[in-house]
Amino acid sequence: MPRSSRSPAAGIIATTARSVLVTAGVAALANLGRKALTQAPTAMARDWCEGLTREHEATLAAIDKLMATSADHPGSRTMQLNAIKHMIAKHALQEENVIYPMIAREAGDAAGELNKEHGEVKAMLFELTRMDKTDPAFATTLAQLRGALEEHMREEEDVLFPALRERLSDDENRKLTRAMNMAGVMVA
Repeated sequence: MPRSSRSPAAGIIATTARSVLVTAGVAALANLGRKALTQAPTAMARDWCEGLTREHEATLAAIDKLMATSADHPGSRTMQLNAIKHMIAKHALQEENVIYPMIAREAGDAAGELNKEHGEVKAMLFELTRMDKTDPAFATTLAQLRGALEEHMREEEDVLFPALRERLSDDENRKLTRAMNMAGVMVA
């Protein structure tokens, strides 16, 4: 049907359909960009151990930034906390679904304790989410979270991860790196 003989309703529908498709395409590209940006530091690492260490450093830096944010800015504190929760959720998924099962296979008991510590961190994040961001207890709980994370990270980086990397062949380490990155992309 020639364009001039189309009804006004058909034109509106066609324009709306094009707008929806363009918006969906832009949203899909933005989502892919966000995933690439979120996973890039890990994916660009030499191996899974280095990637997780980079994520540890980024998480502690984000917590430090939140700790430095004044209670006079509760909205900023809320946004930063949400970003930290996303970082930790992505990181925990990679460790719990890929790395810890390998630790359990190779080193046994350590994986259970690591999972327990992740549960404690998630409980602290839940409490921080529920708290009034202007309450002095928020800063106290955040400092406790940082301390617990730092202790957990040191054990992983200094003992467990290097030991696992040494036990695995180069091929197994490459496969573990790929599996960890795929898990991270799923939630990035």
